[in-house]
Amino acid sequence: MVLQIDTSAPLLRPSQLTDLVRAVSLADPDDEHLWIEWKSTLDLSTSAGLEQVVKAIIGLANREPAAAGRRAGGYGYLLVGVEPGSISGVATLDPEKLVGKVCSYVGTAINWTPEYIAIDGKQVLVVIVDPPQPGDPIHILRKQTEKFRSATIFVRHTGRTDPANPDDFDKLQARLLQRTPSLQLSVAAIPSAVEEAADIDGAVRRWVDERRPGLLAARYRSRGRESGIDLVGVRGGLLGERVPDGRTEEQYAEEIAQFLHDAEDALVRRGAWDLFRHEPASLKVTVTNPTDVGFVGVRLEVHVPGQVRSYPEELVEALEEDRPGVPRAPKPLGMPTFRSPIQLGAHNFGSYIPAPVFPGPGPSYTVRDTGSVTIVYDDFELRAEDAMTLEPVPLLVHEEPGTTLKATWSATANGIRGRISGEFPITVSPSTLDLENLDEDGESDE
Repeated sequence: MVLQIDTSAPLLRPSQLTDLVRAVSLADPDDEHLWIEWKSTLDLSTSAGLEQVVKAIIGLANREPAAAGRRAGGYGYLLVGVEPGSISGVATLDPEKLVGKVCSYVGTAINWTPEYIAIDGKQVLVVIVDPPQPGDPIHILRKQTEKFRSATIFVRHTGRTDPANPDDFDKLQARLLQRTPSLQLSVAAIPSAVEEAADIDGAVRRWVDERRPGLLAARYRSRGRESGIDLVGVRGGLLGERVPDGRTEEQYAEEIAQFLHDAEDALVRRGAWDLFRHEPASLKVTVTNPTDVGFVGVRLEVHVPGQVRSYPEELVEALEEDRPGVPRAPKPLGMPTFRSPIQLGAHNFGSYIPAPVFPGPGPSYTVRDTGSVTIVYDDFELRAEDAMTLEPVPLLVHEEPGTTLKATWSATANGIRGRISGEFPITVSPSTLDLENLDEDGESDE
């Protein structure tokens, strides 16, 4: 049986990695492949446990590029804490400590990322190894382990990872000797400023505090009676029977308290909706190809340091819906109601129901939130001597205006040897998002 998951594209988002863990738990024991390996559990604090991780990373990095590219965009995966029929989880080790320990064995030439996926109350470690490329070096064990000498070469075969045999070594040497053009790109934020996250909570609290006294003091005054005109008598056929307000002071105060509570929640969600669409609070990256050679399969990764956060995936799903509504304030104390004689139930309003809105395609990037943010853009093509502005990425920047953040980036491309990297500045600017009129239903700032 083939592993039941779509591997036509890389699996990088948390939801995709969760699906991958599920697929392994439902797989057959013989479903391990060239691109994936799993362990029921490992003690990551021991040398024996680290040895298994190190062995898998080197083996996945030493695959042939063409064979690796047939599944998951060439990425390789090691899952620890899951096997067919069981999700047992793993005792977590701080990712920074795990990376430090493993790098002493694998070196820094292999690009890999550890991710913990919470599922069924367990933590499963998913190690993601970047796709091998033509011209890559032969990756070796750089420090002796309990079972293997330093300089051992591991290679991933279907269902297992072994020390390289002569045929494996010939293939790795051929990969090393492949000559390809060098990758040249320039990357910059245009504009170079990103606004700080607006203080939505503070603005909403002020709105509530300003309106509470006026609402509690609101009392109904009939203009008709003041001018001597009986509106009910004149327009009784339309308004119907007048019913006096039966609420007490206490009941009215409770209505106001509930309204302000509901309005506060709605306005915070509306502010987040507006901020998510506020372009000056998003990072817009432009990539330029100065060469006379076009690049395909360009994969760009940008890291923004400092107090910068991404929007959680579940919040993004909510923010992609319509702009949240705001509840209507209770009518002033003493205001009567009218029982209308018009029977609305007899009318068919079906033609006024709006057509359903189906969600469009997801964003063309993945954001990893690790205290700061790392943005991995989906593969794109870049023509010779051309520039491309990538999709804006909404960010929550909690740094003081005037702060300059040094963003770092790295990039690879299909058929191009190696990886290039660089950096560019991002200046934090004050928020210009209008939070004074959150309760109004005019045009939002998009």
